[in-house]
Amino acid sequence: MANLFAVLGLAETLLLKPEDVDSAWQSFARESPASSDSGDGSDLHRARSVLSDPVLLLEHWLDIHGVALERGSSMAPDFMDLFSMIHSALEQADSVYKRHQIATTALAKALLSKEAIAAQLAVQGCLGEIHGKKQERIEQFESFEEAAKDNNYHAAATALGQLKFLKKWEQQCQERLLQLIEC
Repeated sequence: MANLFAVLGLAETLLLKPEDVDSAWQSFARESPASSDSGDGSDLHRARSVLSDPVLLLEHWLDIHGVALERGSSMAPDFMDLFSMIHSALEQADSVYKRHQIATTALAKALLSKEAIAAQLAVQGCLGEIHGKKQERIEQFESFEEAAKDNNYHAAATALGQLKFLKKWEQQCQERLLQLIEC
């Protein structure tokens, strides 16, 4: 497993800004354009992709520090509440979308528009909650680095599990919004 920080010549820190990652990537791509266009540049592209995404960045950072991640840990109560909210909104969106798909007349489809808007608003509300929780975890990156000085990675590993849930839920909500645009 390549150290993707080293691939781009960046410090092994969670406090990287996407623009710093892009700048380092562009610098390496300019130095060796042949390798960035071929399969030889795959580590460069992977480094840019991973280090620009906070979830993948945290996962890689923990990996290079040799932190074994727990599987199947329990979910925090506030995440259970969010999961319940998301589940309800996605079910509402799926119901409206399915009824829209089987509607055969313009009138039947038009009658669903109010429900479609309500479903969109519910899903957008979930996305707002997800973004807030993601940002809370990302704002803790500095404290994870401080704890790592004492070889304590527990909070970072917990946050990674939570961020993975949030990323999955965010993708599901975005998919539903795209479906609802048809309604």
